Amino acid sequence: MKKLYIYILILALGAVLGACNDEWKDELYTQMVSFKAPVGDEGVSEVYLRYTENGEVEYNLPVILSGSTPNDKDLQVNIEVDNDTLNILNHEKYQYRTDLFYKQLSEQFFELPSSTAFIPKGSHIGNYKVKFKFENLDLVERWVLPLKIKDDPSYTANYRKGWRKALLYVKPFNDYSGSYSATAMNVYFDGETSGPAVMSSKTAWVVDENSVFMYVGMIDENAEDRANYKIIINFEEGVENADGVRNGNLTVRAINNDIHFELLEQPTYEIRQAADETLPYLIRKYCTIKIKYKYNDITSSPALPVRFRAEGTMTMERQMNTLIPDEDQAIEW
Repeated sequence: MKKLYIYILILALGAVLGACNDEWKDELYTQMVSFKAPVGDEGVSEVYLRYTENGEVEYNLPVILSGSTPNDKDLQVNIEVDNDTLNILNHEKYQYRTDLFYKQLSEQFFELPSSTAFIPKGSHIGNYKVKFKFENLDLVERWVLPLKIKDDPSYTANYRKGWRKALLYVKPFNDYSGSYSATAMNVYFDGETSGPAVMSSKTAWVVDENSVFMYVGMIDENAEDRANYKIIINFEEGVENADGVRNGNLTVRAINNDIHFELLEQPTYEIRQAADETLPYLIRKYCTIKIKYKYNDITSSPALPVRFRAEGTMTMERQMNTLIPDEDQAIEW
């Protein structure tokens, strides 16, 4: 009786495994069209693109055909702007904090040269070209270009979450943008020399090829009125010494005159780089800013602004893998 029970169990197990194998086999040979635009923790796909002289950058968004059987025909995959998904994502993620909503990229800041992506016969991948126009794009807001694959009888779109749609969160960069360690940057009540406030980091966002903006003092990325506290930092040409270290001056100005931004000394920068001690193909680039200024907090008490003094240094480290030819992918963001 015991042997009979074991025999029945083996047969049942074989049937289940066979069914699983058949299901896997069917799925493997299903050819579906998808974007290659991985969704991160924030629910969007971050796209890093170097800012160019005129602000125009071309991006090739991969469009892929699944399945292991050969593609036996040319495919024209229809693509359009998705005007619905971003609004749903914003309300699910941020609810009433509309100041934190992702904003749909305005038409003036991008161009879609074609309405289709071409996947040739015999291939499983094609590229959909998007032309971005970053000049005058204010990165106080978080801009997303939402795209989707349209249904068509000539192909099957992949409806798995995040595959049929691409929410491209564009992040233009230059040599000076990125996350700066701010632990050596102290913020005092004006007139005080002790008990400073300190932030762990501050982000510099692109303005143009040689300029970035930050928020002053203790203002962070989630402040509702952060736009009032922008300062534009321009990196002048500088001089490189025999060790390859470049030093130069910064030109700094505030956007909002109401905060009464005041430089207390000439701000400067230093840029240097070094190979990693254990991974020789990894280059570490450091950009250090030294700055001292005053500003008014016009938010906490609008009728009686509070004066602050900020002073110290901030350093950005950028790691680059020299084995990867594409710069945006070589940088370890």
